[in-house]
Amino acid sequence: MPRIDVDALEDEWDDDVAVGPRGRPLASPAARAERSRQRPGRVIAVDRGRIRVVLDGDGPEYAVDARYGGAMRGRRVVVGDRVRIAPAQREEPARVVERLDRTTELVRTGDDLDPHVRVLVADADAVAVVVGSDNLEAGLRFADRVIVAATTGGLGVLLVVNKIDLLDAQGRAALDTTLLPYARAVREVLPVSASSGEGLDALRERLAGRWTALTGHSGVGKSSLTNALVPDVDRRTGAVGPRGGRHTTVASVAIPLPGDGPEGGWIVDTPGVRSFGLGMLDRRGIAAGFPELVGLDCTLDDCRHDAEPGCALPRADLPAERRAAFERLAAAVEGRERDDG
Repeated sequence: MPRIDVDALEDEWDDDVAVGPRGRPLASPAARAERSRQRPGRVIAVDRGRIRVVLDGDGPEYAVDARYGGAMRGRRVVVGDRVRIAPAQREEPARVVERLDRTTELVRTGDDLDPHVRVLVADADAVAVVVGSDNLEAGLRFADRVIVAATTGGLGVLLVVNKIDLLDAQGRAALDTTLLPYARAVREVLPVSASSGEGLDALRERLAGRWTALTGHSGVGKSSLTNALVPDVDRRTGAVGPRGGRHTTVASVAIPLPGDGPEGGWIVDTPGVRSFGLGMLDRRGIAAGFPELVGLDCTLDDCRHDAEPGCALPRADLPAERRAAFERLAAAVEGRERDDG
């Protein structure tokens, strides 16, 4: 008697009930009934093929564990993705059967010449890039990169300057001057101190009701900020982590902000990185990632913004510091210069 491939049969059933990813019709009453039982939700953690999902209308305490359904063969999800879930039945866990279209993505590459894209978070509203006042120059070089990636990915940017408690009055004045060129590059610049609590109320207000990814170099105080924003973060990460949770961030994880209810704000704690590669972009893509250059009226539709006749970049209203950042990043993705930002 020939062997029956149970896994293949399960995959076929998953394909039939999921429908969405492959556009297959709901051919049978059973498939239509199964589709009606599926619920939309949002991914809050992914760990070794196990997916943690908060279903629409539920709070994080009701998050469910799921695995990939057969219809997801070749497709994967990341934190923030909107998905459809087939509920658990018998001894089978819930299954992710469809990943809905993404509206935004924050991606990076390993370095500026690496085309392999790594998605950090999907469908977030904004990115809060954290820099430290004690190493501002390196932090802003990193922020330049995140601004480009976020802008091209459809997200807004908050520039969060941590550790301002280390600055005296003269240092605060110098900080304001240094940050002035970023006024049009980001939604807002927020000086804060995770240690003293200064500026945290303003930051909480900007995060409320939104999904915001936190990113920054290791050592800028991102974990301290997370602890300050979510005092019981260890319990909350334990609630959302599919393997019990851990606050040493080795993979992105979404954490609910306290007091906002099921539809409240979430922060996505992303791993600290030494570099934020932009290898998915060319020179034109770098220009598209500068909000100050949106709508640049060049004569040529395919202008590379590299001194071609009719290029509008030389006449653009761009602070010298940001113009230098554009040239530095453009040279890096073209392989002409190395940039360790």
